[in-house]
Amino acid sequence: MSDNQIKNRIKEAGKDAAKATAKAAGKAAHVVADEAKELGKRSVDVAKGAASGMWKGAKDALKKEKKDE
Repeated sequence: MSDNQIKNRIKEAGKDAAKATAKAAGKAAHVVADEAKELGKRSVDVAKGAASGMWKGAKDALKKEKKDE
């Protein structure tokens, strides 16, 4: 095998490695974005539940206060 052929094979291997790395990085970024989106949705649901619970607690306290009067 000539030096030129070796250089070309190394060059092609480098290109293939770069493409594979870019593809893997793109997939990883997509997965992380999806996970962040799901976490955001769950956080909003938890916050809504907490606000709803506080509102119900406040209403119950007001009802109890009116009963005690």
